[in-house]
Amino acid sequence: MQPEVFALEPRKGMIGLRKVLGLPQTPRTMEGIDIAHLGGTETVASLVTFIDGLPFKPGYRRYRIKSVQGVDDFASIREVVSRRFRRLAHKPGSTEQVFPDILLIDGGKGQLSAARDAFRLLGVEPPCLISLAKREEEVYRLDEAEPLRLSRHAAALRVLQYVRDEAHRFAQHYHHILRRKKLGKLTEIVFSLPLAGEG
Repeated sequence: MQPEVFALEPRKGMIGLRKVLGLPQTPRTMEGIDIAHLGGTETVASLVTFIDGLPFKPGYRRYRIKSVQGVDDFASIREVVSRRFRRLAHKPGSTEQVFPDILLIDGGKGQLSAARDAFRLLGVEPPCLISLAKREEEVYRLDEAEPLRLSRHAAALRVLQYVRDEAHRFAQHYHHILRRKKLGKLTEIVFSLPLAGEG
């Protein structure tokens, strides 16, 4: 997480997002998605929820990617978005699955397109769908050729970074848990093998 984020006034950031994204009203709920993997093994994803610019831990979700072999972030994003919003396709208007005002994908144009593909396959109209690319911190929007380049000091960018970095932290945490479990099982197997000369 970026240290300067903690000096941010979350409300100011959400108001800033309404302006820069051209939303009809100030957003309240935002979800962020990130993918984590190690050489294509144990690929996982995280979904974090923010309300009024602050983390809402009960809304956090984590996923083990099931349909993707090897390293394919685009396919992994399609799977996660599909699993998160699938019920809306079967139960329109269901209160069980509430749309966030903004869905933020960690990545660039390709990751954003993958998320949109998932909504198309579901037959569900997406919420405000954007992605935040690392390095240049550019904000990509649907049907916009050029990304938004916000000031590094803009409250709107800082709240997006906060969500993106929290999604990344949560995905990495889950990935490490699975790796430890896998290593524990391997250790058990090794220690259960008979030593040379035994038997």
